[in-house]
Amino acid sequence: MKIKIRYDNKLTEVEIPDDDYTLMLDIDYEMRLAEAPEDKKEEIERCNTVQEMFDLMNKTEYNNWHKFDRHSALTTTPKRIDGKTKKQKVKDFEDNSKRENTIEMYPDHSDVEKINRKEDYENVCRVLRKNLKPNQAELLIAIYLDGISPGDYAELQGVSKSAISHRLNTAKKNFKKIFPKPSTFTSSCG
Repeated sequence: MKIKIRYDNKLTEVEIPDDDYTLMLDIDYEMRLAEAPEDKKEEIERCNTVQEMFDLMNKTEYNNWHKFDRHSALTTTPKRIDGKTKKQKVKDFEDNSKRENTIEMYPDHSDVEKINRKEDYENVCRVLRKNLKPNQAELLIAIYLDGISPGDYAELQGVSKSAISHRLNTAKKNFKKIFPKPSTFTSSCG
């Protein structure tokens, strides 16, 4: 027996063996009954054939697809937009995508971003080291820029966590004395 199944908005025929599918149809009916709201349970009908069951699924699949894609250029009638019909625009898009759809089409700016981040990091470190005591600057750099937790930093320094907490508060107060207003510019911009 052949049944039609909707996949990617196209109907595909699938060959299945001629067997008794009553158990599958019963399970489908029970599932649809369980999913239906209480006031709609009387309207649920039992499918008599496998094709009827798949027609229900096909209808649901199509409705979901149509809900999101009904306004796309492929499904609407052609209208004049900028001197071209929508069908012409779709054809132009398909021609362009067939030409070269490779990774080389998209520039890689990750190196530039890494360099900019490194420059920003170095500038902030330089400003902190210039304006704060060395141990306070290193503490702020380690915790806020390098992401080391205060507990881990305390272990590295061989002191208690509360000592680091007090030192951090002092360093933040001194920083706020030097820079009372937050800057909206990145450090590389000035």
